[in-house]
Amino acid sequence: MLGYSQIHTEIDTMEAERINLIGSTLIDLSARAVDLRRYL
Repeated sequence: MLGYSQIHTEIDTMEAERINLIGSTLIDLSARAVDLRRYL
């Protein structure tokens, strides 16, 4: 059985991974927007 602190740590890790994914997606979208502006 998992203890509270271990579960809390796993949730924090999942949240950090999700935040990193969102940040990467925003960077990618920004780069695409710059490319589209140059194209148009």
